[in-house]
Amino acid sequence: MSSSEVGEDDEPELVEAKVFGHRFIDLAGNIEDLITLEKEGVIYSHFWDDDLETFRYYRIPFLPIEIYQYVEAHVAKQEFFEASEKGADFDSALDAITNPDIAQRVRSYGNYGRTKLRDGTEIDNRGCAASFYPSEIEDLVCGRRRDRYVLLPDLRGLDKPSLLIQMLDYFPVMARAMSSRKHNRPAFMIENEYDVQDLLYVAVRAVFVDATTEDWTPKHAGASKRIDIVVPSADTVVETKIVRNAAHAKSITDEFKIDIESYHSHPRCKRLLVLVFDPHSHIADPDIISNDLSGRRVKGNHNFEVSVLVRK
Repeated sequence: MSSSEVGEDDEPELVEAKVFGHRFIDLAGNIEDLITLEKEGVIYSHFWDDDLETFRYYRIPFLPIEIYQYVEAHVAKQEFFEASEKGADFDSALDAITNPDIAQRVRSYGNYGRTKLRDGTEIDNRGCAASFYPSEIEDLVCGRRRDRYVLLPDLRGLDKPSLLIQMLDYFPVMARAMSSRKHNRPAFMIENEYDVQDLLYVAVRAVFVDATTEDWTPKHAGASKRIDIVVPSADTVVETKIVRNAAHAKSITDEFKIDIESYHSHPRCKRLLVLVFDPHSHIADPDIISNDLSGRRVKGNHNFEVSVLVRK
């Protein structure tokens, strides 16, 4: 997965997640891969196509043994990272890895840190993610096993944010259709935010195969903010709310203004789309809320566009 864009003076954003029963702190792209691997048994990536002179996006299914090896490598990488953060030098950080085979793999990677570039320059790239992988896993995730990749639909010609907005706009129609199903099938009732998230995610995931639902915690944040849906290929985060009653309708603007302070730290948040589902019409004037909350938000070096849709 591609990493978030950072300025020359910025350090890459680290995020935290609990995946496969382990706590990981890593770059956003690596965490995304672990999450989709746990949920779907795949990761998503893009590789350069020389013939088309562009990047193309792929779905990469893993075999069970490959999932085990991949996760085992990232557990070792986390042990190495935590030791380094505490001030350990390279060799001492390797000693903190509980799997001796992986520690030796990292130690000897790239001819023991003497990899030569085309211009003859020697570099030491030990400690990168690839140095923890078995060679077959490195080939798989680094673009050398095209026979294993599933090409994703080409959405380059589409206005992705506009397409996502159409999905949010259409949500009430989906909700009504699922609440009154044919052939005596049980209804899917929208009773809380989890119901809204589940139904919307199914619609978004059908078009944007890289869409995920996940928990994100910036490394130095005081508290985590749960993100409902993330669409990396559109650099968009989607949030949902449901208006519970008349009292909640009056407080939802203030509630959202507090929440919005958390989104700037998400590496994929160049756009924030918010669906406020108001099935019982408790909000007297939806346009006021949409106009008040929509617009560009700037905090430090981060800025993103917010679009709020109130639908019933």
